[in-house]
Amino acid sequence: MMKFLKVLLLAFPLLLLLNKSSNAQSGGYATMRVFDCNKSVGLGSGFLSAKIFIVYEDATTEELPLLPYTEKNELENLKNVNQVINKLKSKGYFLISQYTTGEQGNLISDYTFLKQH
Repeated sequence: MMKFLKVLLLAFPLLLLLNKSSNAQSGGYATMRVFDCNKSVGLGSGFLSAKIFIVYEDATTEELPLLPYTEKNELENLKNVNQVINKLKSKGYFLISQYTTGEQGNLISDYTFLKQH
């Protein structure tokens, strides 16, 4: 009986870890890219205005417009980004990373979300 308990105590954390990793893998990821720009950003052969792109784990996409960058619009755009993050949270996504590059008035931010079950 004591040997069984020792084996069970050793195996239990491993079983929990395997269960958590299988749940995380079955959830999938969504990526959100925010172009917050005061001028068009070159993207391949075209140009892109301020907007939000979302790619879900099933490869479906969503595109949401943002106002052109100005000091007046910056707060409104931030509210829009916050609404999208809250919408993703209500769909079961959890923000796991965020990265921003660029300079003021010309920022590109990437957000990675993990879908929870």
